Amino acid sequence: MSRAEAAVSRRILGPETKSSVRLGGFLRRLREGYGYTLRKVEERAIAYGEVIDNSQLSRFEKGKALPSFEKLRALASVFNVPVQQFSDILDLEEYEALKPAVGGYDELLAQGASAFAAGEHGRAFVTFERALEVAREEASHPAAAARVVEARWRMAVASKALGKLFLTEHELREVLKDAAVPAGTRVRVLLQLLLVYREQGDFYLARLLARECLDLALAVSDVGSQAAVHNALGNIEHDAGDMGAALAHYSAAASLLEGLDPAQRQEEMRLTVLTNRGGCLVALGRTEEGIACIREAQGGAAARGYRRIGALALTRLGEAYLAREDRDEARRCFQESDGLASREDENYPDVLFLNAFRRWEMARDEGHGTREKIAFGRLRHLRARLERRFPEVEAFDRHVERHRRSHALPA
Repeated sequence: MSRAEAAVSRRILGPETKSSVRLGGFLRRLREGYGYTLRKVEERAIAYGEVIDNSQLSRFEKGKALPSFEKLRALASVFNVPVQQFSDILDLEEYEALKPAVGGYDELLAQGASAFAAGEHGRAFVTFERALEVAREEASHPAAAARVVEARWRMAVASKALGKLFLTEHELREVLKDAAVPAGTRVRVLLQLLLVYREQGDFYLARLLARECLDLALAVSDVGSQAAVHNALGNIEHDAGDMGAALAHYSAAASLLEGLDPAQRQEEMRLTVLTNRGGCLVALGRTEEGIACIREAQGGAAARGYRRIGALALTRLGEAYLAREDRDEARRCFQESDGLASREDENYPDVLFLNAFRRWEMARDEGHGTREKIAFGRLRHLRARLERRFPEVEAFDRHVERHRRSHALPA
């Protein structure tokens, strides 16, 4: 059983999981998207070695019962989706109580955008989901089709921020199937899709989409998206270890954003680029210059309530202090970052993983066995929650595999 399948199995077998209207609706949309009848799904499931009769599937789709792990695995094969998508859908149940009961379409989009900027990605997701419901209810509106597309891609952005990469990829590809998607929206959808591939570690596909997205953004004069593509390419090169190329892309993104009219300037993106550029400068040995960039980003994020950017900036600042051999200050930054990245309503496991990884490295360098074990246990816990891949995740996975082989530990 793969890591993803094990996570789904644990989620399904949890005592709190008895049924799911959200999962049922997702299964129904998958079936209808393929044009399958209930009987057709039954036939295909049998071909994959699992009996799911049409009355049973009807109960699943209505949210009256939850499929076993074996049945979900068969349904994943029937609909050609990763089984992890079902776990992603179930995880979103926890945000259901945050969904607004009322509000017009434009109001809901504004509320969702505000929640997203504040780092409340679960609230943003269900708010955009409610906007999608409103758009579909108001089918007679002249811009109904465009509203549906807008709400769907915003939902996908929020689900990506929640780390639900398989689900995000599915939703973005569904949006792109619509030939009527406006060019401006297509740019943003392609941008999010290339970010998904980058976070999955598929740099080849990410670079291909980046070129397509950048060409289209230039064609429609979308400077903000051009900057975002350069930032994404910077992230790809950073993860690939080419810091010089990464810095060039981050600098290009910063220049594009600075050239915007102040009323159009995307402050959230500017602070993100500033954080990334600062971290890259530190990696290139330009530590003091990098620290200045990161401090500016961290201050701007704190002033505007951008929690995720603030948490990541503090992590990068901690890494900069490590480069200066100031471990006490580095630990303080990682602890402060943990405080921003850990909240009861939503946390950021990728940022928390980075902080734990740096503590683990420090403990190993210092020969501090207790701290090393604590950090290692924290990393194993956080790793189970990450779909995203980045160099520290890859390094940890290699270490765990070597440890497993040498000590005959279970996978």
